[in-house]
Amino acid sequence: MTDFAGFSMADFVGLGLLIVGLVGVITLVVAVLTLRSSRTAVWLAERRNEHLEEEKERLALLHQEHKSLYAELEQERQQRRSLEDELNHERQQRLEAQQSAERAQQEALKEAAQQLRERMDHYLGELEEKEDTEPGVRRVK
Repeated sequence: MTDFAGFSMADFVGLGLLIVGLVGVITLVVAVLTLRSSRTAVWLAERRNEHLEEEKERLALLHQEHKSLYAELEQERQQRRSLEDELNHERQQRLEAQQSAERAQQEALKEAAQQLRERMDHYLGELEEKEDTEPGVRRVK
């Protein structure tokens, strides 16, 4: 066959096979590295999914706890309102009782004053009668 710059066709075929073999080895190395990288990516994605599932469960628990705390808070608010209403009712009753007692005291004082007036009028009447019947008894004004 013809020689090209001192190389035979077999040399070119050998060189081509060497280049094809080298490209194949490089391709195989790249494929192995890609496979390792993708396995690492899959492993990382699985860990991430596990982590996300754990976080989802934690969020569900926190949400449930939030709901129960909110319900408890509402119950305590209702109890507080009920107690405030009861306290206001008791205050109103106490105020009414106090006002009633004050009115009763005023009535008692008026009645006592009226009785005193009547007794004084009675004594004055007796005194006037004694003045009329007994000349030595005098009333001092």
